[in-house]
Amino acid sequence: MGTHRKESWRFLPSHKWRWVPTPRFYGSQGKCMSYREEQLSNVDDYGYPLAPDVSWQRRKRIIHTSRSIVGKIIYLLMSIIGGFLWLGRRGKRYPPLTPATFHPRRILVIRLDLIGDLVLSLTVVRALKRTYPEAEIDLLALPASARVASYDPNLSEIITYDPNIWRRPKALLQPKNWREAISLWRRLRARHYDLAVSVYANWAAVLAVLSGAPRRVGYGREGYPGFMTDSLPGGIPGRWRHWAPLDNKHEVDYCLALAQAAGATLTAEDRIPRLYVDEKTRQETEQLLLQHGLQPHKPLIACHINSNNGQSKRWPIPHWATLIDHLIRQGGAQVVLTGAPVDMPQIEQVTRRMHEQAINLAGKTSLTQLAALLQRADLLISGDSGPLHMGVACGTPIIGIYGPTNPSLGGPVSPDATVLRSGIWCSPCYNAKDTTADCRYFTTQCMKNILPLQVFQIAQTKLKSNVNI
Repeated sequence: MGTHRKESWRFLPSHKWRWVPTPRFYGSQGKCMSYREEQLSNVDDYGYPLAPDVSWQRRKRIIHTSRSIVGKIIYLLMSIIGGFLWLGRRGKRYPPLTPATFHPRRILVIRLDLIGDLVLSLTVVRALKRTYPEAEIDLLALPASARVASYDPNLSEIITYDPNIWRRPKALLQPKNWREAISLWRRLRARHYDLAVSVYANWAAVLAVLSGAPRRVGYGREGYPGFMTDSLPGGIPGRWRHWAPLDNKHEVDYCLALAQAAGATLTAEDRIPRLYVDEKTRQETEQLLLQHGLQPHKPLIACHINSNNGQSKRWPIPHWATLIDHLIRQGGAQVVLTGAPVDMPQIEQVTRRMHEQAINLAGKTSLTQLAALLQRADLLISGDSGPLHMGVACGTPIIGIYGPTNPSLGGPVSPDATVLRSGIWCSPCYNAKDTTADCRYFTTQCMKNILPLQVFQIAQTKLKSNVNI
C-alpha cells in the first residue's frame, strides 16, 4: 500500500515502434500501462501501424475469453455476497442524505483510476466539503495518481492502494499482497466513515463495503448488486462503467451526480475541477525552467505529445514537429515538452524532426511540479490525456486534439478550451470497453486530418487574447 511497482517497459532504439501486451497495471503517472515498445517495420511515416498484428489478435481473443469466464464467476460470487448485504438492510430506515438530516463526521471518496479521471472526481470532493464543512473527507486512489491531489485543502487524508495487483493469479500466493490488503482494511475501519462514495468501478464498490461505512453511494450497475445502500441508475450492465456513449453525458456530470445523491447542491462552477500547488513547488518549478533556458518575457506553451491507452489518441509525430517549429519561429513562443519517462520515445522522435529548440522536461517533474508548470504556462496543447485535464484544473487555456475518443464524454470542461476534431464518418470510434483506442482501419485519418497550421492559428489567437487580460 502506497508503494510504486516497477514499470515493465522496454524501448529498443529505433524510430519504428509498436505496442504489444504485458500484464496490465498502472504506471508512474497513473496511466494504463498495458503495453511496451518494441521494433516494428510496417509503420507509416506518421508512426501508425499499417497492418494488424495477427498473433496478438489471436492472443487477445484468448485473453478476452478467459477474462470473461473469470469475471462472470467473480460477479456471481459477489452477487451472492451482495444479496446477504441487501437482506441485512431489510427493514432499516435510513435518513435522507441532506445537510438537514445527515451529519457525517468522516466521508470516504474512492476513485482508483487514471490521472485525468481522478482530477474530474475531485469535483465530488469539493461539492461534498461545501455541503458538509464539518466533515473530514478522505480520498482513496492509486499511488501513482493520488499525488495530483496532494495539496487539496478539501481533503483530510489521502490513502493509496493499487488493486490491479490482483489481476495476476500468482498474486494470490504472495503474502505481501495479503498483508497490504489487510492493512488497508484495518486503516479504513479505524477511520469510522459515515459515508463512502464509490465513484468508479467494481473495486471501489468492494472497498466501500470493506470501509464499514453504513451509507454507500454509487452507480449500482458498475459494481455488484446489493453493495450500495444508495444506488444511482445508469451505465452499462457488465461493463463496470457508469456512463454509456448513447447518454452523451460527460464524465464530470456523472461524478457530480454522485455528490448530488449524497446531499450536495450543485452550481455551474462545480463542473470545473481545481488543482492546488504550494509555493515551494512553484518556486522549484520556476527554477527548473530557468535552468533549462526559460526566457520569462516570452509566452510559454506546454505540449504534451503522448497519450496512453491507444495509438490513435496520439497526434502524428511529423505534425507535432511542424507545429512546435512554427510556435517557436513564427509565434515567438517558448515550448516546453511534458511527459513521464515512458513518454520519452515519442518525444525523441518529435525532437529529431524539429529544427528549433524546445525545453524538454519529460521525466523531470513530479505530478505536483507538472501542475505548477501548467499554472505557469500560457497555453497547453495536448491530445486526450491526463495532463489535459490537469491543465483545465490549473486554469490553463487548452487546445485539445481529439480523434477516436468523444470529447463530449470526456473532453476538457474549461470555457477556455478549444477542441479540434476532423469529424470523419468513423470518429469517434472508441467505446471504452476495456480496450485500447486503436484504429481498426489502420489509417488514423481522424488525427492526420488535423493540420499543424490549423492548431498554430488557434494558438496564436489564444495567446493574443491572454495578453489583453
